Amino acid sequence: MENFIGIIPARFPSSRFPGKPLCDICGKPMIWHVYNSVMKWPKWKSVYVATDSKEVVAACSELGIPSMMTKDTHTDCLDRAAEVANKLEKEKRGSDKYIIIQGDEPLFNVETLNTDLSASVTNFYTEVHDQTELYDVNAVKVVISNNKRALYFSRYTVPYHDKKTRRSNDPLVVYKQIGVYVFTGEMLNIYTGLKPSYLEKLEGIGLNRLLENDIDVFMRYTPYDSISVDTPNDQQRIIKILEKQNG
Repeated sequence: MENFIGIIPARFPSSRFPGKPLCDICGKPMIWHVYNSVMKWPKWKSVYVATDSKEVVAACSELGIPSMMTKDTHTDCLDRAAEVANKLEKEKRGSDKYIIIQGDEPLFNVETLNTDLSASVTNFYTEVHDQTELYDVNAVKVVISNNKRALYFSRYTVPYHDKKTRRSNDPLVVYKQIGVYVFTGEMLNIYTGLKPSYLEKLEGIGLNRLLENDIDVFMRYTPYDSISVDTPNDQQRIIKILEKQNG
């Protein structure tokens, strides 16, 4: 039976929302909400917040959340997670699989993880229903093959769907990537051993690094949408949702 370690990357100096891991959501920092959502899954060996910030480490310590400091040079959450996985492997505290959950997903539903996680690299997707997300560059889109492999990740709305070029009247279906990734330790090492790729740097999407190097990313559908906090407006949106859920 496989065991799993959870890693929650929490980068402090965000260009769109500086300090967002500690932004207040209903009286608690966002990282607390993410960690508590993640901990509802019963299969963890352990879960760590991975951060470049002493402020986040201090907040985690106060809240009883395990955390690990990483380099402040990472621009990609998977590179940050790989550093933590390498430390754990060297200390003989590693795992069969590492599940990386973005530190800006306070509404993450752990039911997402109750699926086939046997591939070396697994990512998740859901259908875009909110029209505001259809053309939102913060909502990463993914195109998927018939056998559930990712073909491409983009911040643009793909597939292209102008009426002048369409060859059918099929309804437009757009899929959104969910910021949760399952890697073996070996694949995390392969990922960080590859140079940041052309499409990765253009789109600002790490998994394109694997696709450009002909490495499969297997996609698993989830009906559980997740709203990432990329801006202060997203913070207010999450607060309203939680206030409604909690009465």
